[in-house]
Amino acid sequence: MLAKAVRIFLGLLLIPVEIGYALSFSEQLMAIRQMQASGLYFLLGVTAYLAFHVLVAAPMKLYVFGHELIHAAAAWISGGKVKGFKVNAKSGSVTTDRLTAFVALAPYLVPVYAILWSVGFGLAGLFGKTASWIWLFFFGLGVWLTFHLAFTVIVLKQKQPDLEVVGPLLALGLIFLGNLTLVLGTMNWVVPEIQFRSYLSEGLRHSWAVYRAIFTQLFGH
Repeated sequence: MLAKAVRIFLGLLLIPVEIGYALSFSEQLMAIRQMQASGLYFLLGVTAYLAFHVLVAAPMKLYVFGHELIHAAAAWISGGKVKGFKVNAKSGSVTTDRLTAFVALAPYLVPVYAILWSVGFGLAGLFGKTASWIWLFFFGLGVWLTFHLAFTVIVLKQKQPDLEVVGPLLALGLIFLGNLTLVLGTMNWVVPEIQFRSYLSEGLRHSWAVYRAIFTQLFGH
């Protein structure tokens, strides 16, 4: 009971930080005036995936495989053992002897296919010139990052046992902040106006301002 109360308290305590970084994120977006070619290809990738997802098919099994793969990898990194791995068209499961917040929440924070795409492109560069194909890298990055975000939203609409490890309120807050930072960090590669350090510092400033405003409303005169 005490542990649940602490998790709820931490979840509530994180809300001003979520507001602060959402404000900082919106400020970074409003600073965008023009995009270089890489940014345009990234947005084309975003648009292409959304069109495919809505008009053709939502590749759920592919997402489920990646989701469970990250569960397994997180358990292994944490020193645990993976004893079972199952995937079907709509759901999957990983049996492990270690279940921590990191293991439970990692799939919602780690865009596995975007990482594999980036690693694959980097490895290709070791065996040949890929400069003329850089547009394809940014297009694919947009596709796979949007794939991750779209399915993260879809699965979080369902009841997820993973969130119970730290409590739904705290888990959703961490997932929100993690994905917000992930998206802006990725855009920092392709949009000159995006300033990641400024996003971090302004997010802290806005968060502190929200905390002060709440404290003033509760205890001020």
